[in-house]
Amino acid sequence: MQKQPCATYRLQYAPIQLPADFPITGGKPYAQKDRPITFLHLHDHLELGYCFEGSGVFVVEGKVLPFTAGDVSVINRTEMHLARSAAGTISQWSFLILDPARLVPAPLEEQEYLRTDPFAGRSFRNILRPAGHPGMGERVRSIILELRARKPGYRSAVRARVWEVMVRLHREAKPRRTIPVAGSRRTAMERVAPALEHVAAHYDAPMRMQQLAQLCHTSLTHFRRLMESAAGMSPLEYVTHLRLQMATTLLTETNDRALDIATNTGFTTLSSFNRHFKKQLGMSPREWRKRGARIDRRLAKGMAS
Repeated sequence: MQKQPCATYRLQYAPIQLPADFPITGGKPYAQKDRPITFLHLHDHLELGYCFEGSGVFVVEGKVLPFTAGDVSVINRTEMHLARSAAGTISQWSFLILDPARLVPAPLEEQEYLRTDPFAGRSFRNILRPAGHPGMGERVRSIILELRARKPGYRSAVRARVWEVMVRLHREAKPRRTIPVAGSRRTAMERVAPALEHVAAHYDAPMRMQQLAQLCHTSLTHFRRLMESAAGMSPLEYVTHLRLQMATTLLTETNDRALDIATNTGFTTLSSFNRHFKKQLGMSPREWRKRGARIDRRLAKGMAS
């Protein structure tokens, strides 16, 4: 019997030619659909995005990162990524592609703030939430609106705001120096991409590890090894991690009951949901929701003062 060829997602690398005198582009509205992803995307410059409406999930080099309206995405040139909106919905984004080091004139001693390579790696969260990074969304959104309107002096305004965003990113995101992605890990990421896409689309449904292995046209044993290499965790741990990340978003952004959130994120029982949540996040779902409410009240108070 002839072996079935291993299916991998196409790695799309399309260099973007930025204007020499003003190396930034984008800002137009972009409708992120829930359709299946058929390729992994890689940029040659920094990408900043702002979610105007909707919700969904980003998968960036094995990291599982839910997004919702008001969030900012930060993805540099070293990380493959895919995104899709929640099932049956379309989210509204705008994305910027830029080269901060060429765009913003900075004194030699402060050019460190224009580096983008630290914004990557397993410890870096590419989706910035308003609660953890207050004001970041408004700063990125203002750059987008300046590029759309192109009023007199918009280039100076854009440069000033990009500088502020980069400084804040280095201060708040606490990036670490990027460790180059090994060839074996990059290959593993491409091999398991069909499984990652399936999990992102169907995290709320029963999940069979054998089915995920079949999507990647490999044995279950080899699939486990590939997932460990690509994401640093087993397939089952990855599925549970994604479900819990989606649950944290629902706990923060909705008033849904914990039982409904558990069901809508793929947990069969409330007790199982509570147990996994406490084990991975160090607190109960109720405590997580209360903490989010306290953060929101502090932010509201700070904006009012």
